[in-house]
Amino acid sequence: MGWAISLGFAALAMGGLALSGRMTRLALMITAAALLIALAGYGWQGSPDMAGAPVSRQV
Repeated sequence: MGWAISLGFAALAMGGLALSGRMTRLALMITAAALLIALAGYGWQGSPDMAGAPVSRQV
């Protein structure tokens, strides 16, 4: 489910920027590259397929 939400937000952001007409093609490509790097980082560090395991903190 995390991947669907992440891809949805990325598509929404990219679509909104592309439809606004205020960005050049180069700016859109750089934005798309940044979004893809963010999704790769989420997949690498976020561990979206692992179940959550809350841990109580000891003081």
